[in-house]
Amino acid sequence: MIDVNVSVSGIIMCCDESLCGLALGRGYTIEKCKFDTLFFKDKITNGRGQLDTDYFGSRIIEDGNVFFICINKNEVIQIEGSNFSTFKHVATGNDFMCEDKLGQYMEKEKKFLYEQINLLRLFKSGNIGFRDVFFHCSFHEMGIISNTIDHCIHNQTRNTIESGRFTLSEAEIVSCNQWLNDYCNAPYALLKDCIDEFSWGLEQIDIPTGFEQYTTALEMTLLPQNQPGKKQMLANRISAMLGNTSAEIQQLHQKVLNFYRFRSESLHEGDGSNITDSELHNLENITREILKKCLIRCKIEHNLNSNITWNEIKDMIMNDLIAQVTSLKNAGVLPT
Repeated sequence: MIDVNVSVSGIIMCCDESLCGLALGRGYTIEKCKFDTLFFKDKITNGRGQLDTDYFGSRIIEDGNVFFICINKNEVIQIEGSNFSTFKHVATGNDFMCEDKLGQYMEKEKKFLYEQINLLRLFKSGNIGFRDVFFHCSFHEMGIISNTIDHCIHNQTRNTIESGRFTLSEAEIVSCNQWLNDYCNAPYALLKDCIDEFSWGLEQIDIPTGFEQYTTALEMTLLPQNQPGKKQMLANRISAMLGNTSAEIQQLHQKVLNFYRFRSESLHEGDGSNITDSELHNLENITREILKKCLIRCKIEHNLNSNITWNEIKDMIMNDLIAQVTSLKNAGVLPT
């Protein structure tokens, strides 16, 4: 086995220094870093030293200095060294790079970081995400061969035109840390496909496409596959889950039916005029609240049965909603 010194860093886009109070776990810290000190500075500037324009909106400028909010991690990992018995004649430099083994490590870190970003996106609104995550790995083979690997995972995980920053109050920092701790790993994995659909909607710069993704996320979460009469059923279930009073339930029911009409006009008639920024953010928030409730349910059910699947939990949620909707119909709150 050989020791590898690993540094991981990347700019968290569109946020402020309130995120420095978050504890991501897995050895990561969130820090306010001066631009000139970043080990990957040359990777996000051009030949003249000018910053890539994608990062402009994430700058914090103080007294003429530029700062960013970054994730940072430094650790030593152990990997198997090169298998010299497989070298038939002459070993080249590539044989000593251990890229496959380090690639597995980097892929795991990427999945963890994107899970954290998705959980933050569920916690509250804000155009948070990464563009690049940088890895710097250094190690010695046979005690004498010094190797360095620099790698960048480039994956635009934010909306490139949305300007809303992700910020947290002091009280939200406490509750957000609890949220990240409670719903990472197993609960998140159970609901991951639905969360990914929601997150994909957040990243769209085309309003009708974002609208479509949110609707799909809701259908995936609350409806059986290939369900006929989706509009009415989804409107019933969303209003039953989120409405607290008869008036709220009826308003939500009509709002979801309107959303379906807007989507139909956009998809089938090419008229997306009714899908405004306001309507898009309204549907975003509805989708977020539904997913949060389902994620909480995933944790509860997983604590009771660690082998449970999402389909089993979804069946429980749908059965509960059938009973709720029936009760609301009998009470005259929802249409029969």
